[in-house]
Amino acid sequence: MAVATFDTLKFANTLKAGVPPAQAEAEAQAFAEVVQLNLKELVTKDDLAAATKELKQEITDAKNVAKQDLKDAEQRLNSKIDNATAELKVQLAQVKGELVLIRWMLGVTVGGIVAILIRLFLMRGPIS
Repeated sequence: MAVATFDTLKFANTLKAGVPPAQAEAEAQAFAEVVQLNLKELVTKDDLAAATKELKQEITDAKNVAKQDLKDAEQRLNSKIDNATAELKVQLAQVKGELVLIRWMLGVTVGGIVAILIRLFLMRGPIS
């Protein structure tokens, strides 16, 4: 990791051109402390690369969790759909059975009415 340094002697010598030497050295020292504090919080390329790698891993993990949650939800929905389909098939079978019964009852009723009508119209005699 590359560390930036601040050359206080060079800075003080530059200031000595127009400022008393003691003041130049004091300003150089104060400026060095400010620069040092700012450099501590400076993000390096390595720090940025590590943070990027960690963030990519977190995104990948979140994506995998989301995919699994989606698969689980899909399975639950498919199960509910299968159950509803099975219930509907049972109910449909019951309705079909009832329709067959109604058809037979209607057939017998129509047959009875036809028999009565035949008896009435073909055999005009009294019904005893």
